[in-house]
Amino acid sequence: MEKVDKGVYVFEVKEGEASASGRDDALVSLYYQPTTSELSIVGSGFLSINLKRGTTVQQAAAIAQYLAEHIDSISYTG
Repeated sequence: MEKVDKGVYVFEVKEGEASASGRDDALVSLYYQPTTSELSIVGSGFLSINLKRGTTVQQAAAIAQYLAEHIDSISYTG
């Protein structure tokens, strides 16, 4: 029988470093921060969503807010 593992997370916006060219193209990511439970498969690591280059911090914050309003939990079945 397959086991379902579930974690409850909030999404935190993180901005990386701009490229060596100096362009405004820093990688923006959404990190999954556990709240009441965490997926056991994560272990000591972390989960993130890396957004396309050119996504602004403000756009990422809007995405994080949307996800917070519409996602109850994240699960893994294996």
